[in-house]
Amino acid sequence: MSTDDDFSGLENIQDYDSQFSKIFPKQKRRKPQDGFKNDKVVNQVLDKSTMLTMYQMINSKIIAYVNGIVKAGKESALFWAVDPQGKDVALKVFLTSTSNFKKRAPYILGDPRFTHLKKGTRNMVYLWAQKEFKNLKQCTRHGLPVVKPIYVSKNVLALEFVGKEGVPATTLHETDVDENDYNQIIGIIRDLYKKAKLVHGDLSEYNVFKTQSGLVVFDFGSAVDTMHPNAQNFLERDIKNMSYFFAKRGLTVENPVDVLAKIQS
Repeated sequence: MSTDDDFSGLENIQDYDSQFSKIFPKQKRRKPQDGFKNDKVVNQVLDKSTMLTMYQMINSKIIAYVNGIVKAGKESALFWAVDPQGKDVALKVFLTSTSNFKKRAPYILGDPRFTHLKKGTRNMVYLWAQKEFKNLKQCTRHGLPVVKPIYVSKNVLALEFVGKEGVPATTLHETDVDENDYNQIIGIIRDLYKKAKLVHGDLSEYNVFKTQSGLVVFDFGSAVDTMHPNAQNFLERDIKNMSYFFAKRGLTVENPVDVLAKIQS
């Protein structure tokens, strides 16, 4: 579900502490990874607009509450939430205060699905969240192994939580890999291109989970339509990135040029 619902009735919630206790009742805040301090992440991410968005998601029963921060980066922070049925949900909150998204314009400009680009960092962030949601929906419609999208509003994206009890599954970077993993990722790149008509654009060992049921790809904000003017370059880069990673781990890989030719044949 995607929404830009207004916050009628929520504007009177003035007390930040009241909102915080509603969203984080259990206060199971994890120490975020990547060198970010908890207070810094909270101050950067939980501005009034983001708090209202989370509050609205609770009222809409998308989530019941948020346990805390799992991981933080320069562009987003990942929160561990729980839905009304007790199922874990990942909340990806894009930082509206960062200027990094100005560098993301090349991944949107030229994509036939996004022809209206409003000026301003906040508008770019909102569009980026919508773009990732739409890309993931497009992948799931074609049965690709990606993190399942649940809901998006403004700069908050709700996703399937791949992991247990607030701990994300390990990525390819964090675990041993074998020939089957290599074949799987090349197959996913091929199916993305041929079935979903998308190129990931930022594929690496850091955004592929390795689970008991197979590989699961995430971080689809950079993914572009195959008609994007840079789709060819992004596809070549994705193939080279994954080929280099597996070769570095000691596996025999196919020449990236041959892989590209097969995918585009």
